[in-house]
Amino acid sequence: MIAFRTVIIFLSLTFIVAACNNSSPVNNVATGKTFTSKNTDSFNIAFDSMLLNYDSLRNAFINWDTTAADKYATTLQLALISVPYEQLKDEDSATRATSIAQNAADGLQTLINVDSINDKRRFFYTVSESLYHLIKITGYDKAVIYHKKCPMAFEGSKEGWWLSETITIDNPYFGKYHPKYKNAMLECGIVEDSINNRQ
Repeated sequence: MIAFRTVIIFLSLTFIVAACNNSSPVNNVATGKTFTSKNTDSFNIAFDSMLLNYDSLRNAFINWDTTAADKYATTLQLALISVPYEQLKDEDSATRATSIAQNAADGLQTLINVDSINDKRRFFYTVSESLYHLIKITGYDKAVIYHKKCPMAFEGSKEGWWLSETITIDNPYFGKYHPKYKNAMLECGIVEDSINNRQ
C-alpha cells in the first residue's frame, strides 16, 4: 500500500512539473534567436561604457554626493566624446550624434564647475535630455532605456527628467538624503517613455 501511494505521488509530481515546464514551440523558437545589433561592436562597447558612467552620475545624485557627481561627470564627459559616432551607418546621424555628445560634454563641464548640488542637478537634467536624444539618433539597441520624469524636481513645481535601464523609479532629484523629505521622495516619478531600438 505504501509503495502504491509513493508511485501515485511520484506520478502526480512528475505530471505537475511537466505541466509547469511545458512551453509552446513558438516560445522555444523565439528564445533560440540571437540578437544582432545594427551598430558595430566597438560603438556598442563605447556607448555601454558611457551609459555606465551616466548611471554612476545618477547614483551620485541619489546619494547626495557632490564629490562623486563631479568625478562621474568627468568620466562621463570623456566617455561621451570617445564614442566612435563616425561608425554609425547614416552620416547625418553620425554628425548630429557628435554634436549632441559635444553639447552634453559642455553641460557636464558646467555641472563640474558649479558648487551647489541643486545647480548640479539642473545640468544633470540638461545632460539627461541630451543623452535621451543621443540614444534615439544613434539607434542604440543593446538595452531598453527608460525616460523618467519627476514633476516637482525644481522648486516643487518644475519637472526634471532622467534615464535608466530599469523600470524602477529611483529619483536623483530628491534622492535618499533630502533635507526635508529624507528618502520619502526617492520613488516619486513616472516612466514617460522607453527607447527600444531592437524592434
